[in-house]
Amino acid sequence: MSAVIQLRPSRTTTRLRIKRAAAPAEISLTTIQKRRILESFRKVEPALELVGQLFYLRLFRIDPSLRAQFDGPAELQVRKFAAAIKLAMISLKHDDGLGAVLKLLGARHRQLGIRGRHYRSMTQALIWTLEQSLEKSFTSETKDAWNAFLGQAMRKLSA
Repeated sequence: MSAVIQLRPSRTTTRLRIKRAAAPAEISLTTIQKRRILESFRKVEPALELVGQLFYLRLFRIDPSLRAQFDGPAELQVRKFAAAIKLAMISLKHDDGLGAVLKLLGARHRQLGIRGRHYRSMTQALIWTLEQSLEKSFTSETKDAWNAFLGQAMRKLSA
């Protein structure tokens, strides 16, 4: 992360202010990365509820403490998962896509006690779920694209 240091003189002291460079507003992926993500999503979309169930099973195995954060019926959580993934895929098709939505969702997650380490667990669980669901069609290039996307998304959620 880059920073700019500014010295501001005043009558009595010199104040040192550090301004952090603003994070990019949107998620930046190459056209090829976007295509790989969207193509792989299209393959799992017909079974998205099952994919969501598998995701949560894996997530709670990776980090059992998260189970308490996701209260309510499992069906509701799976529907929220499906809606979030669909929104993310739609946003990949638009330049002004996901940044603001992730910022708001991150604020909501912080209220629920979800922190950076939880996002790492979620990323691991989703990558594993995609590997299991797509098998051989989840190539290393597709995995790299998803990791790039999820890494940027998780940083925005944590910001």
